[in-house]
Order: sequence, then C-alpha cells, then structure tokens
Amino acid sequence: MAPKAGYLLLLCSLAGCTMGPDYRPPSLAVPDHWQAEKDTGPNLKFATSEKLRTWWKSFGDPQLDRLMELALTDNLDLKMALTRIDQARADRRSIRAELFPQIGIKAGGQRHQNLSPIYARGVRFNIFELGFDALWEVDLFGRLQRQLEAASADLEAAEEEHAQALVTLTAELARSYVEYRNLQNQLRITRSNLEAQRHTLKLTERLFNEGVGTRHDVVRARAQAENTEAQLPTLEAGVTATLRQLEVLIGRQPGTLDGELQAIAALPVASAQKLLTSPAETIRWRPDVHVAERRLAAATALQGAAIAELFPKISLSAFLGLRSTDVETLFKSAAFSYSTAANLLQPLLNFGRIQAGIDLTKAQQQEAYLVYEKTVLEALSETETTLTRYLKEEVRRQTLARAVADQRESVRLSQLRYKEGVITFLDVLDAQRALYAAEIELARSEAETSTNLIAFYKALGGGANSASASEEIAQGTS
Repeated sequence: MAPKAGYLLLLCSLAGCTMGPDYRPPSLAVPDHWQAEKDTGPNLKFATSEKLRTWWKSFGDPQLDRLMELALTDNLDLKMALTRIDQARADRRSIRAELFPQIGIKAGGQRHQNLSPIYARGVRFNIFELGFDALWEVDLFGRLQRQLEAASADLEAAEEEHAQALVTLTAELARSYVEYRNLQNQLRITRSNLEAQRHTLKLTERLFNEGVGTRHDVVRARAQAENTEAQLPTLEAGVTATLRQLEVLIGRQPGTLDGELQAIAALPVASAQKLLTSPAETIRWRPDVHVAERRLAAATALQGAAIAELFPKISLSAFLGLRSTDVETLFKSAAFSYSTAANLLQPLLNFGRIQAGIDLTKAQQQEAYLVYEKTVLEALSETETTLTRYLKEEVRRQTLARAVADQRESVRLSQLRYKEGVITFLDVLDAQRALYAAEIELARSEAETSTNLIAFYKALGGGANSASASEEIAQGTS
C-alpha cells in the first residue's frame, strides 16, 4: 500500500503543472497628452473616474436623469449582457469541476460466457454490482488548468462587455434625448417663424388692398409661409420617431413617454470642464480595451491547453460497494468489494491533428493581440476626434449665436424701413428668411455641441460600472 500511496501523492503534487506561455498583460506606449489639448484652454481639467460614471448629470436635466435610471434598470441590451455573464460563469464552473474526481452511483448486472479453448467452454456466470464509482483525470500537464484560466478570462471579458454596454447605452440615450429636444426646438422655431410670416402675409395683403403694395409681394409672402409650413410634418415625424427610440432604450412600450416628454423643454447643455482624462487613464478606463485584453489572456491560455494535448492523459478510477455473482448474496457482507485502476493514454499517431490545434491557437493568440493593439489605437483616435469636434463646434455655436442676434435686429430694422418706404418688401422677406435659417442652424449647432460632448464622454469610457449595474453584477455573483 505504501508504494501505491506514494505514487498517488506524486501524481497529486505534479497535477497543475502547466504547458505553454504564461500570460503577461501587454504594455503599449500611449501619448502623454492629447493632440487636441492645445485647443482646450484652461476650462478643461482632469476628472476622476467617479464623475465619469454619471457624466450625464452634468447636463442638469432631471428628465434625462430619470430616463437614465429607467434604462439602467430595464434596458434589454443590459439584461442580455447580464445573461452572457451568467453563461460565462456557468462555463467556468463546468471546467473547474473537471479538475476534481467525478463520483457516481453504479448499479448493473453482467452475464459472461467463457469461449476460451484454454478453459472449459460454455461456462456461464453473472456479476452484479451496486456501489460508488469514481473517476479522476489527473491534470498532470495543466490542460484543464489552462482551460480554466481561459474560462476565467472569458468571464471577466463578459463583465467588461456589460460595462461597455453601459457606456453605449448611456451615450445612446443621451444622444436620443438631445435629438428629441433638438427637434422640438426646431419645431418651435419653425412654428414661431411661420406665425411671423403669416403676420407679414396679412400685412402685405392689407397694403395691397389699400393700393400701397403689389400683388407680387403678396404672392412672395404666401409662398414663404407655405414653404415654412411644409417643414412641420417632417419635424413632427422626427419627434415621434425619436420618442419611440427613447422608449425602446428604457424598455417601455410605445406611447409610454408621450405625456411625460410632450412639453417642450430647453436643449440640455453641459460644460466639459473637469471631465478630461489623460490618454493612459482613458485606456485603463475604457471597457472595450479591457475586453480585448481579456480575450488575449483567454487565447494565450488556450494555446497552453493545446500544447498539453501532446502529453499523456492519466486517469484514476475506483469502485467501492457490493459485487456478487448472485443477486441473493449481493447484500451480504461477503459481497463487499473495492477496486482501483490507473490508465495512461499517450497520443501516438494522430496525423498532425494535435499540432494543427497548437498552430490554430497560436494564430488565434496572435490575432487577439492585434485586436487588442487596434482597439487601443481606435480608442486614442476616437477620443482625439470627439474632443476636437466638440471644441470646434462650441466655437461655431458661439459664432452662430451672435449671428442670430444680428439677424433679429436686421429683421426689426427692415420691417421699420419697409413701413417707411425706404426698402422693398423683397428685402423684408430676405431678412426673415435669413433669420429663420440662422435660428435653425443655431439650434442644430447647439444639439451638435451636446452630441459631440456626449460622444467625448463615451470615448473616455464614461458610464461604465454605474451604481445600478454594479449592484446587479454583485447580486449575480453571489
């Protein structure tokens, strides 16, 4: 018994030795600062990750905050991401269980007949068994251990994908909300201009009836009012479509938000002050970079598992229970029996299958590294681009705001000069047309500024690991 026990102890001590490369997180060089940082001025300062988690609160819009709370709780994409975490967690448990002996209840009967010429032919006998059967594959060369490492990395990647889903959801919800308010704002401007143009039409009709104006002025005024009125159906359809999109994002049926968001509200505007992070912090914060890194870790582990296929597979089996040639004596003490066995299977001839598996996992590991490197580069590029767009659009918005103020004054002066007979009515219509175009362009620029800021928050990884999502993951883990 001592030699057998020592042999088993040796196998147990060797179990867990792993083949293949040990994973080390890659370190890629990133810039010390953003290229667009020279245009940021003193207003953009570095922020902590805690503020980025709830970046949408910087807009100071209670309705946006409420929509975010609903989305973080009921959005279907988030729920699907949580189910993928459960799947990865179950897969890891399944692989981990293979490291331990598998014990089952064995019951059966066998009938044998001796046909060997050495012994008397025709001898028949039965064997009945009832007991516990155990089987354990000794992971001597770390095949299962590497698979467990890969499953653990896949689980962490699934959790990071959930965080990325949070980033995408918060950005998409905020963008849709801004677009909804933008369309409402454009609708308000269009209706206001239509009212002013109808007032001008009545004025021209009165002047024409008094013999002061011309029919040409009346036709031009009517055409401008009709052209403006034609913009309303498109804007109204856009408002409805955006509202439906918001309802999908919060996991609600169509029509749920009709009453709540029907009233026209100001476009949410926020400052990017104190929400800038360094390139290195951005890379550490972005979930998509973490996903790529975890996939690389899983691919590296699977390469080791493939290499372990070259080495022997050792399994131990045991039986403890009752065994007899007669059912009547099966439950007597004399039927008590136990047995142990050890098996070794060494691959000998597989026509290159194992080597092909090793080559496959090596290529997959190289691909995973390139995906990781590309993800980092895209993260840096996306952040640079969104920051530049936000800064430039903010400058454009300020210029358009001044232009709208000047156009309003121009309309006021042109109406006065027209009444005094200094200019023609065509000049008044041109001034009104220019004001309407400037107001619409300003509204679009305001929405674009907020949208670009939202895209910048998304590029920084803002919205990941929000409080609600962290609680859900914690509950799932427990």
